[in-house]
Amino acid sequence: MVSASRGDQAPAPEPTILIVDDDATTRSLLRAVVQESAAHCRVYEAGDSDTALRIARSTPIDLVLLDIVLPNSALSGVMVCQELCRDQRTRVVIVSGSSSKTIMDACLSAGALECVKKPFSLDDMRPRVQGWLPALVVSA
Repeated sequence: MVSASRGDQAPAPEPTILIVDDDATTRSLLRAVVQESAAHCRVYEAGDSDTALRIARSTPIDLVLLDIVLPNSALSGVMVCQELCRDQRTRVVIVSGSSSKTIMDACLSAGALECVKKPFSLDDMRPRVQGWLPALVVSA
């Protein structure tokens, strides 16, 4: 019987995070939080629904931080959330300034983990991001 030692095991793959927001400053802030919170990760950004779905269809995504108000997008944020949540690997978290309970409830019903209201505190967001990522990749 052959058994692999811990040193022979392949390292866990880097998680992939997709940040979807029409505001470049918000994307930049969320990217900084993600990179501070995870030891190793790949971060993609999209400013509209078309780009977000194109990335998600071509790359396995572990976590999506999704603004549901995406002007100049073909699909509503709720529809994007529904599409992303079809992949059971992908965790979706809504990060939005929308105050519509109906929209937030629709996203949660579609499979979103949580809804975070903008504006958010970076200090509050860091531990949340760590909680959404697989435990093996969280920085110490």
